Amino acid sequence: MTTEIELKYLVLGNDTVEKITQTLNRENIHFSYQEKQLANCYFDTPELNLRQHDMGLRVRRSNSHIEQTIKTAGQVVGGLHSRPEYNVDIEGELPILRLFPDEIWQPSQSVENIQHDLVALFNTDFKRCTWLITDASGNKVELAYDQGEVASAENKERIHELEFELVQGDKSALFTLASLLFKALALRPGLKSKAARGYALWRTEPVVAATPQQSFICHKGSDSIANAFTDGLSYGLTRLQNSIEAYLATPTLHELVAVKANLALIRHGFWLFADYLSPDELLIRDELSHFVHLLTWVDNAIHLQELTNKTGNYRKKLDFSKLLIEQLQIEKRRFPDSDDISQLLHSSRFNQLQLSILQGYLARSEHTAMASEVGDDTLIKFAQDKIQLSLSEISEQMKNMASSDCQQYIAQSKLLYRSSLTGTWLAGLFDNDLRDKFRRPWLDLQQGISELQSLWIIQLQLEKLSEPPKKLVQWQQSKVQGLLLALDNTKAIAIEMEPYWLE
Repeated sequence: MTTEIELKYLVLGNDTVEKITQTLNRENIHFSYQEKQLANCYFDTPELNLRQHDMGLRVRRSNSHIEQTIKTAGQVVGGLHSRPEYNVDIEGELPILRLFPDEIWQPSQSVENIQHDLVALFNTDFKRCTWLITDASGNKVELAYDQGEVASAENKERIHELEFELVQGDKSALFTLASLLFKALALRPGLKSKAARGYALWRTEPVVAATPQQSFICHKGSDSIANAFTDGLSYGLTRLQNSIEAYLATPTLHELVAVKANLALIRHGFWLFADYLSPDELLIRDELSHFVHLLTWVDNAIHLQELTNKTGNYRKKLDFSKLLIEQLQIEKRRFPDSDDISQLLHSSRFNQLQLSILQGYLARSEHTAMASEVGDDTLIKFAQDKIQLSLSEISEQMKNMASSDCQQYIAQSKLLYRSSLTGTWLAGLFDNDLRDKFRRPWLDLQQGISELQSLWIIQLQLEKLSEPPKKLVQWQQSKVQGLLLALDNTKAIAIEMEPYWLE
């Protein structure tokens, strides 16, 4: 048995082999190079017995050599794949399960029955270009570039990916090499194996990674503060990379909002746990801020899209003024397009950010506590203090603001958003019913302020017109006043809610 440790990246662009070879030569990195054609067939039972046990079975042919491989349950975090695998040479095209060690099977699995029921589900056929690299410290890394396709019946998908597999030494060698190639290639972390993509094609499902379903990050009050942050890094990074995949599959503003939201969520964790972080880790927070700021335009773009969409809530009213619609569309065209965003998501700096988060997670996972952790505060006490501070800030601001003031409500949106992120990190540690009851009016405030921002954009664009239609101006003012009254009522309810975190 070997445990496969590899970084996987999907490649955007051409001339990949030439770019890699030029980079290695330029850096005076020693390597040997070879090419080969690989044909792989993946097997399972019709009921997917192996898949249900997180196992993958394939037969690979390379020239006259045939090998069967089974991979057992492993872990994928941030594009780093770690899975035990077993390889056995065979002579035919069908796997022989009894050749694998007995201990890999679960008690509920009958090897004989599985063998009898095996069927071929899909194939992956690709050309593999490999660079076997030895660095100055003696670490050995196999860099493999695969180009071909995964196919199941009539369904096909392109393979265009780069794998960094640790052959010998320390896995930090993978990160060093990846950082070097970020500057030469347009990449993004690959979350799904070829097998996972093949299963999705066999089931004719879209190959988009599912976003984690849990609403809150921290759930176990018995956790240490250190472990809570470490688990949050893994959760946040997985959410971020899933949202990136979702955007690239369907490049809409709503999918891009999720990317920005997940960047902000991870960054907020670095703010919450700042007293427990090293200076180097705080640099990651600064990089997260850089990309959050690059995407600040997305919120306004969402409002403009809603206003200019023919099925939008206000479009019928706005049709009173074609000039206003034209003005809104001009504003919308000033934002980056999907090609610009794709380049950003495949950029060296963005890849390096994700790799830094992954390295931080791995470093923390190898230690039971943060080196800089001080005091004996429990996670529950930590969460109570942070939630109390967050809600005190927003409650004070809300109490001091004038009622029915459009700009003052909009000015509170950032503070409200930060407070909700504190809740996303820490509110899962407390009673579900009390928490949800408390959060409901605050979330209603957020939604109402978002609608108010759309109406504010209409007002700003109306003011740019030399003769704005009176009917439209009156409608806009009426909508704002009605919404402000509703926000005032919701604000009063929210401020008086009993704290759920002190129960």
